[in-house]
Amino acid sequence: MKTSATSIVAWAVAGVVIAVGVIMLAVGLATPVEFGWFAYQPLAGEVFTPGNGGVFVSRIAIVGWVILTIGLIAAAFLTGWHVARRRHQRTASESAS
Repeated sequence: MKTSATSIVAWAVAGVVIAVGVIMLAVGLATPVEFGWFAYQPLAGEVFTPGNGGVFVSRIAIVGWVILTIGLIAAAFLTGWHVARRRHQRTASESAS
């Protein structure tokens, strides 16, 4: 089976997108997230601390997740396309003989 240049380029692009997504996600998760606001504090002696349910994710991490998802969707599409193409070539050669 001959691999076309377009297929090689598509796999390379999907691989680069996945790598960039993983790198951005790692950088985003390693960056400490800060937030703050001004509000009325009813009890002066109380300090707000987020409970166990609070998860704060940086924008870099969110962008990393999005890019990684796009790359994985592209890789899944290319895998399905490759399998379908191989199956089509196999059935064409069987019907010709």
